[in-house]
Amino acid sequence: MTRREGSDAARADLEAWREHVWREKFAGDDFFRRLLRRYLADGFDEAEQRLKRVDRVTGRAFDALVMESNRDENLPTVRRHDADGRRVEDVVFHPAYHEVGRVFWASGVLALLETPGSNLPSGALAYLLDQHGEAGHGCPVACTAGAIKLIQRLGDDGQRERYLPLLLETDYDSRTHAAQFVTELQGGSDVGLNACRAVADPGRPGRYRIHGEKWFCSVADAGLFVVSARVDDGATGTRGLGLFLVPRLVDGAPNGFTLRRLKYKLGTRSMATGEIDFDGALGEAIGPTKDGFRNLVEILLDTSRVHNALASCGLMRRAFVEAHGFALHRRAFGRPIIEFPAVAETLARMKLRATAGLATTFRVLEMSDRVETEPEPEQVAARRIAVMINKYWTARAGTRTARDAIEVLGGNGTIEDFSVLPRLYRDAIVYESWEGTHNTLCAQVLRDFATRDLHRPWLGSLEREIERARHPRLADEAAGVRELHADLTERLERLLTADEETAAAHIRHVVDRMCRVTDRVALLTQAAWELEKDRSSATLEALRLHRLIDRDPQDCPEVAVLSRRAIEA
Repeated sequence: MTRREGSDAARADLEAWREHVWREKFAGDDFFRRLLRRYLADGFDEAEQRLKRVDRVTGRAFDALVMESNRDENLPTVRRHDADGRRVEDVVFHPAYHEVGRVFWASGVLALLETPGSNLPSGALAYLLDQHGEAGHGCPVACTAGAIKLIQRLGDDGQRERYLPLLLETDYDSRTHAAQFVTELQGGSDVGLNACRAVADPGRPGRYRIHGEKWFCSVADAGLFVVSARVDDGATGTRGLGLFLVPRLVDGAPNGFTLRRLKYKLGTRSMATGEIDFDGALGEAIGPTKDGFRNLVEILLDTSRVHNALASCGLMRRAFVEAHGFALHRRAFGRPIIEFPAVAETLARMKLRATAGLATTFRVLEMSDRVETEPEPEQVAARRIAVMINKYWTARAGTRTARDAIEVLGGNGTIEDFSVLPRLYRDAIVYESWEGTHNTLCAQVLRDFATRDLHRPWLGSLEREIERARHPRLADEAAGVRELHADLTERLERLLTADEETAAAHIRHVVDRMCRVTDRVALLTQAAWELEKDRSSATLEALRLHRLIDRDPQDCPEVAVLSRRAIEA
């Protein structure tokens, strides 16, 4: 083969790889489809048609728009005044950003939330869209979903009538999207230090004037801000914080705020994150002001944490498809690199993370739908813990998976316009920090266990799921999961009888074990469903690999065999 023929063949292989990526995005995601069939049952066909429509409009051309809007020269900017010198405090985006947004909103990912108990079909759409990374709109969708749930649960009739139709709108150019502004310079995770104030407006009953600085304001272009602020004569710490709905515009003009600047971020770069000063912005309380912090955590942050997990799952799936397709088509030393055992094992670990993460996240979505339609205290408590640890675990897995994908592509994987992977890696690191850092989430889990005994309903929910997975072919796997559950139960008791410093030092290691057990339970119950429905289960092999993946292959040759099967499936 001549040098020219060799380069031509290599370019043909690259094009075959790119085509492979788009064929695999939805049609090739068999595990996703099996999860949908299990959880949506009679609603599967309708959801599948909706997902196919979104899949058709989110191919290579869509991905190019996302990439274009993320280029340095195309990032959002602040425009303070219009042509006539009037203050507008606008965020200006590249046209590609708006084209991407129209697809996100038209998908119905938010409109589905009009009916409580629709987290599963909405989450499925978010997962598919999130395979393009945050794309500038994943965070706005998450924040808007949180505002929808907040107003549905706590809004008065006037608030529901004013805001819900706009937040549920599918027309991007007509919609109102939401943001949640909590963080202040002195109070990140320590929200009790927040100083932004809400002062009752004597001329407008039920309205407040917001004063102060917010330091980390993602979706700075939103039409509706949900703002935490300290009420006059309120308690100190988090108990003195209320939640307020603050429209961006009042009578067509900026509502008492100034965009100081936009952050120049590592990832999620086409989404505008800024610093905002409030100087008498007009707002209205949403829910009792004394419950502001609790509602912030239990509704807004909870919703965003679920979306964060969906984003990490979408990112992992895309990273795997990119790396797997590249390994199929990239040749070295006379054969495709996927035939090299080390590459195959890397891909198998990536696929297992993506599979387990999607299983646990769909488990959370199903719990969410049950809690919204038939709330039971035990289920609410178990779900609270599940959401926090799932966000923690999927975010960590997302970064590892994006990094592994870059390794498979080699030097090509580091080139910004060669593949989506550098952007996914940068987004993944942001996902790790959003909605609570890892240590913050683990500390909250410890508080919930120590002060509210929430480990008991959480353990109970897992135990019931294990006991329901009674198919004979799963006997050994179920027994293994029961042993892990028993060990974890004993460790939690030890943790909670230790002194405060010791418990704080150990909680993250315990949460890691909690996540591994949850992975196994989610895969076990999915395998049981598949065996009951079809008498076969592709998930069973993933479950076996999950049990063995950390074993030394020299001592456990089955790991290599299962890894090869995983990437050939």
